[in-house]
Amino acid sequence: MANHNFKGRPKGSNRIKITDPSLKNYHITQDEWSFNLIRENDNSETIMGYYPTLADALISAGRYLQLDGGETTLDTYINNINNKLDEFRSIV
Repeated sequence: MANHNFKGRPKGSNRIKITDPSLKNYHITQDEWSFNLIRENDNSETIMGYYPTLADALISAGRYLQLDGGETTLDTYINNINNKLDEFRSIV
């Protein structure tokens, strides 16, 4: 019989944690099912999304890193994302 109090994935299911200075306050965990983009807050962590590949998680991280609350033009936004993805490609 299933445990009705159980929510989420089993404890300890995350297999690896990927960190890098270019991710700033984000990191990626890989488990049996997906790559998970996680934002580190002061006292907690927020899962920003579940992705099938590392590339998808990095693209999403690049987008989140550009959302700093400031105003920008479309060209600048696209260039910043492309620069961040090029930075990720150089370390992979």
